[in-house]
Amino acid sequence: MGAREPIALPFADTITRDFEAHWFSGAAARLRLVPDEKRGLVDPGFRDIAARGAAIGADELVAAQMARGAFGAAMDQLLDRYDVLIAPGTAIPAFAAGRLVPEGSGLTDWHQWAGFTFPINLSTQPAAVVPNGRTRDGLPTSLQFIGARGADARVLAVARAYEIAMPEYLI
Repeated sequence: MGAREPIALPFADTITRDFEAHWFSGAAARLRLVPDEKRGLVDPGFRDIAARGAAIGADELVAAQMARGAFGAAMDQLLDRYDVLIAPGTAIPAFAAGRLVPEGSGLTDWHQWAGFTFPINLSTQPAAVVPNGRTRDGLPTSLQFIGARGADARVLAVARAYEIAMPEYLI
């Protein structure tokens, strides 16, 4: 395969829905473990996601689990063809700290700008994100190296080789 070959993630049309079912219901389960008197100390964004997750029914969660398995298997097949995939760490430049989304972006949830990372979390492929310089405005950028399941050592070796080869990009 070529050194630069665009690919499309499998299940691109349903991956966000399946991720939300997993992540949001997991947040609801975690929040239930926090004593009522301490819930006010929990990040409001997390509480919102947990509330949305509490509304996810068992049927929807089971369907998302089955879709996650199919997505992971499709990613395994894709990664049979490559040593690693390289993608941006995020789809947008860095923005103000303390915000879930960039001001004025029209986005409402963090995963809407994290479309290069959350699918890999869902598929359970190992990945490493490394610094990759800065934008014209001086904001940090990053690359993500993604490997086949079980290829954690390869992913880490590629990430380390990149850091050694490109020390000027380290922040």
